[in-house]
Amino acid sequence: MLILLAVLFSFIIPVFFVIRREWKLKKEEEAKGRTVAREKEPVKPLSFVKAVIVLLLVFSPIFFFSSSSYRFYSADESAVKAAFKHTGKRKADCDEAGLLKKAGEDYRKERKATRRVPMQIGNLTSCPRARFPVKVELYMDGGKLLDKEYEPTGISKDMSSYVYEEFIIHPGRHAFSVKMYDRGNKDLPDYTLEDTVEVKPMEIKVMWFDYTSGRLVLE
Repeated sequence: MLILLAVLFSFIIPVFFVIRREWKLKKEEEAKGRTVAREKEPVKPLSFVKAVIVLLLVFSPIFFFSSSSYRFYSADESAVKAAFKHTGKRKADCDEAGLLKKAGEDYRKERKATRRVPMQIGNLTSCPRARFPVKVELYMDGGKLLDKEYEPTGISKDMSSYVYEEFIIHPGRHAFSVKMYDRGNKDLPDYTLEDTVEVKPMEIKVMWFDYTSGRLVLE
């Protein structure tokens, strides 16, 4: 934010002085009642030095704040995050591929008999699309950090659930346990993760879902 303000003022200040100078010259000309043709004058060394000093004063905050470092966590803090998206299973088991195949077979049979039969696909539109919420439980050293359900997105609640949580922890070696449910069965987790990792000071460990291997990952 400070850098943006410094850049903004670096443009506003020179423009302000130019507009103010032109306004004063215009007022002086109007007071004389006529337009005075101004000849180009050589730049005075003192004016050049003043301009350089003004530019240095304007741009020095940008250099200072851009070169300075910023720490999100103190030296005795670390963090663990849960950041991923996951799609829960459908609440109603509906075989759309099977329904479409059956509708095609029925259409071919009726087409041979009547010649003009529209294909009926009403069964496909009545197939429920809503999905189960994704529930995540996160434990560290036996203590519960997270126990929350994430609702699916979309008008029909048929899209992915988005998980994002952050917890400040102390550096050191910690045992993590993760359980995730995506089919509505709260007694039997669909995915689990057990891992013991060394967390360094100011380090961030992220827990996410790897779709390639189909498992939870903490790294």
